[in-house]
Amino acid sequence: MTSPLSPLDRPNSYIGKALPRPNAKRLLAGRGRFTDDIQLPRMLHAAFARSPYAHAKIVSIDVEDARAMPGVRLIATGADLAKLCTPWVGTLAHFRGMKSPPQYPLAMDRALWAGQPIVAILADTRAQAEDAIERVNIAFEDLPPIVDIDLARASDAAPLHESLADNIAFKTTIESGEIGAAFAEAAEIVEAELNFGRHTPVTLEPRTILADFEPGERSLTVHHSTQTPYQFQDLFSRHFGLDESRVRVIANDVGGSFGMKLHVYPEDMATVALSILSERPVKYVA
Repeated sequence: MTSPLSPLDRPNSYIGKALPRPNAKRLLAGRGRFTDDIQLPRMLHAAFARSPYAHAKIVSIDVEDARAMPGVRLIATGADLAKLCTPWVGTLAHFRGMKSPPQYPLAMDRALWAGQPIVAILADTRAQAEDAIERVNIAFEDLPPIVDIDLARASDAAPLHESLADNIAFKTTIESGEIGAAFAEAAEIVEAELNFGRHTPVTLEPRTILADFEPGERSLTVHHSTQTPYQFQDLFSRHFGLDESRVRVIANDVGGSFGMKLHVYPEDMATVALSILSERPVKYVA
């Protein structure tokens, strides 16, 4: 009797084979088309003033010096963009019970993590936008941060997000097999506590988005370095009140991701809101 082929032996199996990338020749020839390669007429560039604190109250924002900088076309705060974009939640439908606070394009009254965008500036060039950001004056009231997972999940820990009862986003239990018997019969049991530090994907191409809102037709075209264009079509349609058939998300060549380009970032939603607010194409490169 002939034994069936294993996955490694199947003629059509890709396992264990060196396969050429289908787009390798085109990219090596310099014919790639990435989001930052796209230039549109009347396009503006976005930059963001961010929180240097892990947790702080936003006391005041002064943008008058920034407004006088060369090339500046528009300055927006969290309250400005919240009028255009309804808050979204970062949950996964198949993780039942997963919690997320409402999220906004820009911080509202508090900064909840270091680097959170607070003020957006549109200018004729990226350099002008970034120079103007240096002139934004934000007064903060430093608040106690939560930087340790054990302190965050302690029973007496104050919730960072007021809309949630605690700091635990998701908890699940998986029970399968005779676990007790396996431990009882084991020759040796090893117990260890492992702590993982911060992990950051480092791609050749950073996160990049170019939003182009057409007010006459209320249509939106977004060139986006993303792994999930259809997810963003749904999100942009839903949270900006647009007909989904008039929202187009184009994922051109993507210069690496490692999973980081499937999430929704505040700058993604802010860039679309800024295009709607300015009625001009807006590009942001992280």
